[in-house]
Amino acid sequence: MTNTQSPEAKFEGVAEKILVSNGFEVHRLNLKTFDFVAARHNETWAVEVKYYRTARAQIALIEAAATQLVNRGIIARAWKGMLVVSCSIPVGAREELERRYSVLFVDRADLVIWATKVPELLDELQSLLEGDIVGEAPVRGRPPSTADQVSLLPKLALPRSTEGSDLCNELQALKRGRTTWLAYEKLCDRILRYLFAGDLHGWRKQLRTEDGFSRFDYVCRIKSDREFWRFLVEHLDSRYVLFEFKNHADQIKQGQVLTTEKYLLERGLRRVAILITRAGADKGAQSMIQGAMREHGKLMLVIDDEQVCEMLHMRENGADPTDLLFDVADEFLLSLPR
Repeated sequence: MTNTQSPEAKFEGVAEKILVSNGFEVHRLNLKTFDFVAARHNETWAVEVKYYRTARAQIALIEAAATQLVNRGIIARAWKGMLVVSCSIPVGAREELERRYSVLFVDRADLVIWATKVPELLDELQSLLEGDIVGEAPVRGRPPSTADQVSLLPKLALPRSTEGSDLCNELQALKRGRTTWLAYEKLCDRILRYLFAGDLHGWRKQLRTEDGFSRFDYVCRIKSDREFWRFLVEHLDSRYVLFEFKNHADQIKQGQVLTTEKYLLERGLRRVAILITRAGADKGAQSMIQGAMREHGKLMLVIDDEQVCEMLHMRENGADPTDLLFDVADEFLLSLPR
C-alpha cells in the first residue's frame, strides 16, 4: 500500500521516534492541545511539532507556536515545554527564544544529533528535510542532555494574538454578492497583508471592470525565499503574482476565469494568479484553468473561504500558510489531465 502521509505527519512521527530513542516516554493526546505529552526523569513535557517546507526559520511563526505551546502546557499542568521544528534556528535567536519563553527549541541540527543513536531515524529525517542537515549539525546541534537545563514553564499565560481568528470571523459574517464588493476587497487586503506581509512587495492596485462595475485587484512582486514563492519564481518563471477577489455568491464560472487569464503575461514574468473566492470554481471554470496551464503555462489557483480561514488559523498558530498554497498547487499539477 502506498504511504500517503503528509510531510507534516511524517515529520511528527520521526520526531516522536527520536524522542523515544533518547529516553522520553511519549503519549498521544486526543484533545486539541499540543501534539503529545512526553515524560523523562519524572518530568512531564508538553511537546509541539512544527513542519516547515522552508529551511530558514521564520521567527514570527515560531514565536506564535511557542506562545500557544506555553499557554496550553500551563492548562495541561506540564512541567516543561518543547517545540520541535524542521527549520534551522540561528544560535543567537534560539538562545533568546528559550530565555523568553522558557521552552526548549529543538531544530533540525539538534534532531540530527539526537538521531545519531539510530541510523534509520537519521535516514528518515534526511529524506524529509532539504539541504545538508548532517553537515550543519556538528556546528549548531546540541545533545539530548540539553533538555535537563530547561526552565519550568511560566506560571502565567502569555498574551496571544487572535488576529487570524478575528479575520476569519469577519469573512464568514460578510454577505456575498455585489452589494458587499468593496467591503470584501478591503477585508481581503487585510487578510493578505496578515498572511504574506513579508513575502510580497509592491501591492500595486489594478483597476478592473467586470460585470458592469469597477473594482481593484493586486499585482505583487515576490521577494520571499519560502518554498512556495521560490517554486513560482524558479519553476514557473513568475516574478510577480496577481491576486483577484471574487465575491460571487456561488462558484465562479468560465467568464471570471477568462477575465483573469487575460491579465497574466507570459513575457512579463507574471504567469500566476491566486483567485480568492467565496465558494471556489465550478467544473467549467476548473476545465478552463487546466487548459490555461496545459497550453500556456499560466497557473491559476482558486482559494475559497474555508481555505482562507485555514491559512489564517495556520498563521495564528505558528504554521506557514504558504504550505497550504503549495499543497493546492501540487495537487493541481499532479492531477492535470493531458
